[in-house]
Amino acid sequence: MRKPIYLLIPIMQRCMSFFFILLFCSCDQPMQSSVAGINDEVITLTNYISEYKDFLQQTNLQDNLANRFTLLHSLIDEVLIIDYMHRTHSDRNAIYNREKQRMYDQLLLNEYYDFTIGPQMIASDQELRTLFAWSKTTLHVRHLYAQNISGIKDIQDYLENGNTWEECAAISFKDSLLQSNGGDLGWMRMGDMDPAFESAAFQLTDMQISSPIKTQYGYSIIQVLEKEKDGFLTEQEFQLEKDWLRLMAAQYKKMPAIRDFTDTLLKQMEIHFNEKDLKDFFSAIIANKESQKIYSNRPLLSFNDGHYWTAKQTYEKLDNLSSRQYKRIQDMDNLTNILKGLAVREKMLLHAEELHLSTSSSFTESLERQYHNYLVRQCLDNLFDHHTEGYPDPSLKQSIYKNFRDGLAANASISIDTSIVKKFILPPGETS
Repeated sequence: MRKPIYLLIPIMQRCMSFFFILLFCSCDQPMQSSVAGINDEVITLTNYISEYKDFLQQTNLQDNLANRFTLLHSLIDEVLIIDYMHRTHSDRNAIYNREKQRMYDQLLLNEYYDFTIGPQMIASDQELRTLFAWSKTTLHVRHLYAQNISGIKDIQDYLENGNTWEECAAISFKDSLLQSNGGDLGWMRMGDMDPAFESAAFQLTDMQISSPIKTQYGYSIIQVLEKEKDGFLTEQEFQLEKDWLRLMAAQYKKMPAIRDFTDTLLKQMEIHFNEKDLKDFFSAIIANKESQKIYSNRPLLSFNDGHYWTAKQTYEKLDNLSSRQYKRIQDMDNLTNILKGLAVREKMLLHAEELHLSTSSSFTESLERQYHNYLVRQCLDNLFDHHTEGYPDPSLKQSIYKNFRDGLAANASISIDTSIVKKFILPPGETS
């Protein structure tokens, strides 16, 4: 779920004067009535109520007039800022469009995963009861870490050949604290760590050591030093927590299911690398120099369906990685694993398009929300970085935002139907 502007700007910065033309109506309003108009944009009652429900849920606030207008002012601010970004930042359209494409691809992948592995996310009653017991357990955990499978296997061999855990931790971590304390993470509860890490840790007995576990951050070998359990578990509490336990079960199941699915797809694709050209390609990108090895049209990797990627195509695909992902290319193993991942991702996206998974209104709305959230964040980051560098005083940010926002409002046509905001009724149970 996106974070609207009311979560991006501190509450004090939202309690400011606004320049509005207020329209007062006394008649009952249909759900498609306009709550507010900003130039050519309209905030309908249907959309406003949907946003308001999310607002109350995320902030744990009660339904009252002050909160209704706080949200509405925030939504109007969002429209003003997005319009401002479109009008004044056309020179950055290529960057913004690239970010929007990334959002589109990730949303489409999420839809594809729901379509292909969604049924596997359903937990049995016994699985939910196991998670319920885990939720009442606290673990004292330490781990050893490596970024890739070869690195963690080297550490595993080092440990199994008689070296102490502390000696392994000293070579496992860059962080000085983890180096010195043996990778001790302290006490953890369910929901504190990566789902794959937690799932493995909760299945260990005291002092037992896991095999290498793949998480979203790399690979870990885990040891549970001790456990503390709440021995008093009631059926009533289990029933009350079932919805949350189902969400946790889906998190625990999702990554292993995705890995199994992508591993199967990878085997079906039968990817073959041109080893000599790949080494030259790797040397060129590591050296960060322009080279014909990067822009060559020779096949660098091929697939069982007959198509291939040239070095030039491969470089273009790598260029779409985030800086964090790109930095992971430190050796040939990293490079081949990343290229395999990109190839599988491309295959899944093509299949998702064939299934028309991006054509629903909910998909379009989610993409628009994420993109608007991104534009607002970019605007605010630029605004505060430019004016408050070296001056972290919150009151200065409030003043800067107020002046900026009031300037946008002064040049806009804004109307609010206050009677609709005051009179609409939320269904019982949705007021907080």
